[in-house]
Amino acid sequence: MRIVLLCIMALLLGSPALAGESLVLGYGGGALSLGSLKVLKEAYGRIGVQVRGKRLPAARSLEMAEDGLVDGEVNRIKTIEEQYPHLIRIDVPVNLLEGVVLTCNTRMEHVSPEAIRDLHLGIKIGNRYAEMLTDGMPSVTKLPQEKKLMALLLEGRLDALLVDRAWAEAEMAKPGMGCLRINEPPLVVVPLYHYLNRRHAALAPLITGELRAMRQCGEIDRILGLDKSP
Repeated sequence: MRIVLLCIMALLLGSPALAGESLVLGYGGGALSLGSLKVLKEAYGRIGVQVRGKRLPAARSLEMAEDGLVDGEVNRIKTIEEQYPHLIRIDVPVNLLEGVVLTCNTRMEHVSPEAIRDLHLGIKIGNRYAEMLTDGMPSVTKLPQEKKLMALLLEGRLDALLVDRAWAEAEMAKPGMGCLRINEPPLVVVPLYHYLNRRHAALAPLITGELRAMRQCGEIDRILGLDKSP
């Protein structure tokens, strides 16, 4: 009952004072960011702000958000504000990233940074968690598009990809992808946060409050399909 009341209060307290304002947020277009975008559209809608996603290459999206060419980022890991000081982190997770090692026709017995160090790995440019995890590793191929990395993996020119679970599962569901294996456990599990360019600093406390209420009442999990209750 308490959770239901929290959700009702969050809906009632949503303010229409900002009606007519709109934001364009950069995102990568994968299943993970699309889920986060749904969460943000709901949260911002409660304060009268329209949100539109702009699909961009990961690295370019960050640069455009930092320069104010888009209004922010849909979801990123916590540490990016160290490199992009014009971005404000909204301190309520909107999603959860599981970084997994994806292989073709092989299965790893152990998954750890040490176990993948000598593999020829593929990562997407701009995926900060993957860039940090593979920093200093001897054989890492970095490309702006995951589909090109997948082609290299299927051709046997890469040993493995370090990608998010949602994207890996979507690829495994495609016809002809029976060779793909997600090696457990995930190499990393990190919360993802929404970021705003600092020119929208006035919005930060409002959207923080909405997201916190949605998190507490289980609305975010429901939108993301994580709520298993009947």
